Amino acid sequence: MEKAKIVDQFVLKPNKEELTPLFGGLTIRKKYDEGRGKLVIAYVFAWEASVKTLRTCTSASNGELTDKEKWRALDKVRGIKLGTTEQEYLAKKQKEHDEEIAKKAKQEVLGQLKNNWH
Repeated sequence: MEKAKIVDQFVLKPNKEELTPLFGGLTIRKKYDEGRGKLVIAYVFAWEASVKTLRTCTSASNGELTDKEKWRALDKVRGIKLGTTEQEYLAKKQKEHDEEIAKKAKQEVLGQLKNNWH
């Protein structure tokens, strides 16, 4: 069990991040032994044929990757510092959240003014 965890952490996960831009729809499945203990006996790699120009798109749309893995893959494809895409995403989400709060506050103030007017 420990060996499978090490393989996942240090081999499969980094390779999945790195290969996703090159192989669209990359999936890695484990094939288990039918006996006791659920031992991993093989790994099955599958991917879709894609055009090289769609590399960023395939990275972002791969359902097998977590958000952090997608962001790291996009950073590698773009050739920028790792973590940049994540920071951009978080900043965008924060801005949207702040705008939503400001909109609610504005509606609240307008509602109070409307109630006080009548």
